[in-house]
Amino acid sequence: MTERRSATTSTTLAGAAALVAVLGATLAVALAASGGDDATRRQAIYLAAAVAGGGALSGWFVSCWTRGRAAGVATAGGLSATLLRLGPMLAALAWISSQEGGLRSAGAAEFLVAFYLPLLATDIVLTLLVGPRGRRNGGANGVN
Repeated sequence: MTERRSATTSTTLAGAAALVAVLGATLAVALAASGGDDATRRQAIYLAAAVAGGGALSGWFVSCWTRGRAAGVATAGGLSATLLRLGPMLAALAWISSQEGGLRSAGAAEFLVAFYLPLLATDIVLTLLVGPRGRRNGGANGVN
């Protein structure tokens, strides 16, 4: 029987650094594309970055903590990580949609999607690289 273990601290922190780097790059692109004149548009960008970044990082930490543990814990961790990624996004989207002007007219909903998608793609790639047992996926595995 193979020992199951959760992700190592270095793997978890490397993944978090990759997510922060993608968040920073997406933030820089969004700020550059917006022109920077409109304060409300900048607020919409910062709100979207905070909500998407917080959800992505908390989801990553939970999924790393539960990866490679007993099947029930790993499943609960995966569902919890998904909830942590999606819950704040959907709550922010509902709140933005209820606004008449301000952040809604500044495009905050679009920025939420623009930040969520690259962070989700990064999380998927990191999950595939790390593998199911929480350590770098280095090739052949003799256990099915």
